Amino acid sequence: MYLMSCMVVTMAILLFWGQFRKKLKITTYESPDQQVNYRRIKRVSLVFWLIFSLFGFMVIIYASLPELYFMFLPLDVFHHPFINSIGLLIVNMAIAWIVVAQLHIDKELFKYHRDMESLKAMELVSYSESMLLSGMLIFFLGIFITITNIVGMVLTLLGMVFFFKRRLHKDLAK
Repeated sequence: MYLMSCMVVTMAILLFWGQFRKKLKITTYESPDQQVNYRRIKRVSLVFWLIFSLFGFMVIIYASLPELYFMFLPLDVFHHPFINSIGLLIVNMAIAWIVVAQLHIDKELFKYHRDMESLKAMELVSYSESMLLSGMLIFFLGIFITITNIVGMVLTLLGMVFFFKRRLHKDLAK
């Protein structure tokens, strides 16, 4: 159940950060146009959302319907309390990483909110979004370590491939 609650917390942070930001008064904008610019920025890649959703499905099956967990091809040799604890520690670290990345994105957006279309602002926001994706990647790794199975390993590797492909594409574009 702890893993499912971590999944819900992470999903809430990713989906509802704008509402958290407003409630906590993290940033303020001078006009509605600047809010539109903020919303236009793509926070999380569709591939990462898909992987996140599949991990969410896996966690729901693992926590609520354990008799169906076999379909993810579990690796029972790694089912050890110490390994599971390390995985949960990584999941918690990833949640903190994602929150810091969200705050960093907000800081960069607020710093450059008047000139949102400038190249420098977009590069800084892109760097901050890479921080967010790397936090999600660490989250995937933590879930994979906690509930080790073949499908989780494939999803984590797929996330790594897309993350590094995205980074390589951005480095070549410079």
